[in-house]
Amino acid sequence: MKKLLVLLFLALPFFVSAQTQHEYASVEFSPAIRKLGVFSTAMPAKVVDLKPINMDKRELDIIIFFQEVQDMEKQGWEVDTKDIVALDKGVHMYVWTLRKPKQ
Repeated sequence: MKKLLVLLFLALPFFVSAQTQHEYASVEFSPAIRKLGVFSTAMPAKVVDLKPINMDKRELDIIIFFQEVQDMEKQGWEVDTKDIVALDKGVHMYVWTLRKPKQ
């Protein structure tokens, strides 16, 4: 009986975590297109054209991408995956997927 109670106690976190549902989001940035997109199950989509913001300083575009991810982390989001996707010859996109527990 004691072993059964210990086993149930050890298995409890597994059953609780298996039931946790999450919100998902992706932060997408393409240096060639110079656009940043945020898409989520928890908030409205947002697409930002970085050309008028940084003008001819393309190197600042990625800083805004990182700042967006950091802002979301401050709101409880956790980076789940980081991918670089080829869209076309010489055109790629950073796609970071984030998640946080539903409230």
